Amino acid sequence: MTNRLRSADKRLERPHPVLTTGRFRLHAWSADDLPLLVALHSDPEVQRYLAARDAPWSEHVLRARLDRFIADYAEYGWTKFKVLDAGGEFVGRAGFSRYEPTGELELGYSLMRSRWGQGMATELAQALIEWIYPVAKVGHVIGFTDVDNSASRRVLEKAGMVLTGVNKADGHMMAFYRHDPTD
Repeated sequence: MTNRLRSADKRLERPHPVLTTGRFRLHAWSADDLPLLVALHSDPEVQRYLAARDAPWSEHVLRARLDRFIADYAEYGWTKFKVLDAGGEFVGRAGFSRYEPTGELELGYSLMRSRWGQGMATELAQALIEWIYPVAKVGHVIGFTDVDNSASRRVLEKAGMVLTGVNKADGHMMAFYRHDPTD
């Protein structure tokens, strides 16, 4: 599969992004976007610190996640969005989901490995944190990552999140962060 993935069908891409940054456009997903998620999550390095570290997620799992992303956006106005660069190339996913154990909104992102180390996750995290408060009317958001994922920890810290603790979750030690808006 090529490194230059584009949205499955330009006619299905929303004409206006939900959010834009200096380099990116964040769009709601369409049902035809499954190949984009498969390409992203078939890379073992992308999966390295995610829940299923030992194997890529199956198409069945990714279809369920895609359906959840679509349903969350329809119901709440937020989700983990499809991220495209200015040329329409698929970069990854970034946004929010509900953290089931606490009900809090959790910031999350996964980018194509070819995009790592370019400040893209930080740009997305900062923009999403600024964007979410008026949309979701929440008092704070959280983020977490494997304690050994120093790159993701730096992203969360650069986005203004504060470490609240290290706890075991899904069988792994995770660093938990929180962001409270400034008035």
